[in-house]
Amino acid sequence: MHELLLHASVPAARHAQVLSVLAGVAAMQPQPFHERHLIYKPARPPTRAAVQIGGSQAVQQNSTQKAKAGLQEDLFYLHLVEDLVEDAEKGGMSNGDVVMEDVHGLSGEDEVSGMIEDEHSSGSIQDPSHTDPKSSTRWTFQFRDVPEPGNRRPCTTRLMADTPITGGDASAFMSAMEYTDSHTSTHHLVGHRLTHLSTSILLFRPCHPPSSSAQKPEPIDPRTYILQVSLRVSNGIAKPQVMSRGVKELMSLKETLRGVVELESVERGMLDTRVR
Repeated sequence: MHELLLHASVPAARHAQVLSVLAGVAAMQPQPFHERHLIYKPARPPTRAAVQIGGSQAVQQNSTQKAKAGLQEDLFYLHLVEDLVEDAEKGGMSNGDVVMEDVHGLSGEDEVSGMIEDEHSSGSIQDPSHTDPKSSTRWTFQFRDVPEPGNRRPCTTRLMADTPITGGDASAFMSAMEYTDSHTSTHHLVGHRLTHLSTSILLFRPCHPPSSSAQKPEPIDPRTYILQVSLRVSNGIAKPQVMSRGVKELMSLKETLRGVVELESVERGMLDTRVR
């Protein structure tokens, strides 16, 4: 699945104003969200194939080149994400994101439909950072690819996948994926979410993890909020017209919010999730 993204920085002094404008545009009340991200690193370093240089050594058969290309692997940091907002606080809103996809048998604008997919489900799972294996938590395995290079589209585009983990030991799951036994770092995302048509809107701050459950997470930068608008496109490669509609919808929201916030495509390296 592809994810289309735009971002903006919002000063803390304008948080209430921007949130109010977003609520008016989306025609809904902002819903709180609080996520804990555990970041895991591969247990082995990325493999790079040696390349022969100079003279006839650089001329290789296609089969040899393909074999070498198979040895060049990019490894990525992966996230385990815990949903920390109780269902009663969400006001009946699902944490799943709207997905834009092609619907067969329809025509015109009706070919694209926003479908809610619940990507977070409840289950009894062992929290990797707590000693109580009976704590009831909601975890999602999250992968984000490095954004596509170039300026093919006026927004950031990347491959992504969210997979719910509804039972079992999350740490053992990561170990089975050949990742480290324990997470290398952790942070919280705290803010509000809204939905406008097929677009998910998040206004949040990254926070340090609290030292105890009785404390609230402290913002990493208390002066700034991050505004992220994103749209997920299913089957975007096989159906480029669906991808085009997704970009059009995202750009329409950007124009609607112009003068309130300036949504832009961020530098590719800022969203690079590869292990170096």
